[in-house]
Amino acid sequence: MQKSWSSSASPKDRMSIPVFRPSIKRREMDSVLSCMVSDNIGPGQYSEQLSELLNRVCDTRVSLLLREYERALELCFRCLELPEGSEVILSPLVPGTYLHALKLCGLVPVFVDVDENLAVPDLESIEGKINEKTGAVVLAGVFGYQWDLADWEHPELSLIEDISHSYGSIRDGLPAGCRGDIVLMRLEPHDLITTGGGAVLLARGKKYADTLSSLVKNYDSTIVLSDMNAAFGLSQIREFDKHLGVRNELYQLFLSALRKGKHGFFSDFEQDCTVRSSFPVLVKGNRQEIQNYARKKGVDTTLAFQGCCLEEELGDMIVCPVAESLILNCLLFPLYPSMGKANSDIVARVLSTLP
Repeated sequence: MQKSWSSSASPKDRMSIPVFRPSIKRREMDSVLSCMVSDNIGPGQYSEQLSELLNRVCDTRVSLLLREYERALELCFRCLELPEGSEVILSPLVPGTYLHALKLCGLVPVFVDVDENLAVPDLESIEGKINEKTGAVVLAGVFGYQWDLADWEHPELSLIEDISHSYGSIRDGLPAGCRGDIVLMRLEPHDLITTGGGAVLLARGKKYADTLSSLVKNYDSTIVLSDMNAAFGLSQIREFDKHLGVRNELYQLFLSALRKGKHGFFSDFEQDCTVRSSFPVLVKGNRQEIQNYARKKGVDTTLAFQGCCLEEELGDMIVCPVAESLILNCLLFPLYPSMGKANSDIVARVLSTLP
């Protein structure tokens, strides 16, 4: 029999708890306010500070802050200087923006199905797709996951590391962003770190750093992120470590609640530190009914992989049954440090009573 519960305020009397919300408070906004009242809100000191900080965190040479994620992907693939028709191996669950950028650069996507317990391809499956046409591999961790590359035996291939959903995670002592030749991080409002929109592109070795620095000279300066946006991201990164404990506490609370029902969850990762960017639920049953139930209780949800490559125009050509199942059955519930006890209790109760 389905358990029931109620709160003192009806769902109509309170705002729904959003799935994503930037974790930033008023006292952390000094740099943003300072930038707003200055004479220059274009690229400047805050952009330089954020670039330098990200270079230190990821141990890279060049950091380029851009207004658009798709532009960052385009520059990323052009930076590789691969022959037209070269293949790039990636997960079908990465954003569909990857398809647009690959097509623009004359490169061919090769998709690898994901592990049902991790939502990312394992290295063995990736290696099975490598051939003489392969030029690069994209490692885009979700929900904080990172790969163990100790046994990676393909130094001839370029590694692209997308840390949009794993920034702050640590595996084998290495933070996310310290493995790829090229590192990407989307900075949209629903991401772990946001500048209000845009992305950062980082290059590790001298070859890639020099190429990226040369490429960007061919573009108008309007592709670069403004100082005000950079100040927003800078304040979040400086406070990021303070929120890790809260994220983990919320994750454990929600996982305990979810286990009271029939729905599934991904395996925990064997890492030094996993940053919980959201709370994914593998739903069993009618997904729409579950979303409607959560909404009536005041909790928003969203499909975890909405807008991914598998949903784009090549969907019928991609044979990845596990990824296809996750697209249909994986929902994200809210999880962020600014949620507060009252809202986190509501989310936990919803998770424990899902139909």
